[in-house]
Amino acid sequence: MKKRNLAKSQRWVRPLHAYSSMFMLLIMLFFTVTGLTLNNRHWTPDPPLPAEVEQQLPPALSQQLLEADHPETLAAETWQWIREEVGLASGELSSRWSAGEASLFLDVKRPGGYTYVEVFPEENYLWLENQSQGWLAVLNDLHMGRYAGEAWSWFIDFSALVMLVFTLTGFWLILFHPRRRSRTLILSGLGGTLMAGLYVWMLV
Repeated sequence: MKKRNLAKSQRWVRPLHAYSSMFMLLIMLFFTVTGLTLNNRHWTPDPPLPAEVEQQLPPALSQQLLEADHPETLAAETWQWIREEVGLASGELSSRWSAGEASLFLDVKRPGGYTYVEVFPEENYLWLENQSQGWLAVLNDLHMGRYAGEAWSWFIDFSALVMLVFTLTGFWLILFHPRRRSRTLILSGLGGTLMAGLYVWMLV
């Protein structure tokens, strides 16, 4: 009875394994390739020099920053104006207001690059530095989920769950092939032993 129930489970485990593997095909290829590039950072070409831009602020925006009780609350609005004026990509924004210097500092991180801005409202003036490190740096940051936003973070979690389904269903299916079962279990044990051994050796 137990064997019959186990055999019946293959009716839904097999298609689940097949569909999860097809869903993960290109995703696993992406994470595999970027895993190699992350582990071999010397493959990444040297980034170009960052671009520097000086820009006049509109008087109305400068006045808002000077009159606000907490000028850092206007950071998003200021950054939006800079983006549209200079033509920059979006990213994760952090800000700081220096009362002593009467200056607003913006730090924008994105996959493969950043923008750093110093805003001087008393002088109606800003200076920024923009760095783009190339497409390989973008892919590496996406692999790690750095500065890619909440949606990408959820995508990585979902991909990991589907990969877990793919792995466990494959392991379950191999249990029903006696001729291959011993060899595959030995290979799995060797892979786990190699990983654990290298980890222990690294710590010693």
